[in-house]
Amino acid sequence: MPAVLPNVRVTVLFFGRVRELTGLAEESLDMPRGAILADVFDRYAQRFPKLASFRTSLVASQNEEFAPWDAPLAEHDTIAFLPPVSGG
Repeated sequence: MPAVLPNVRVTVLFFGRVRELTGLAEESLDMPRGAILADVFDRYAQRFPKLASFRTSLVASQNEEFAPWDAPLAEHDTIAFLPPVSGG
């Protein structure tokens, strides 16, 4: 019988418009080993369909550093999807 790989637990933070759409400030999430940042976003886009239209304007963050959407997840990562910043 093949070994079952355990999930990876990450913390997901929500800011700005993303927070408004999800109604969440923070949530712990279990993802399968081998998952990437885009998989986390896709999980939330399924739960909150309006979120999907914001994908192209968001920046992904992993452990407080900008990260590519294909960055692999690791146990205890902190993930955030940051909306565009505006101001003067």
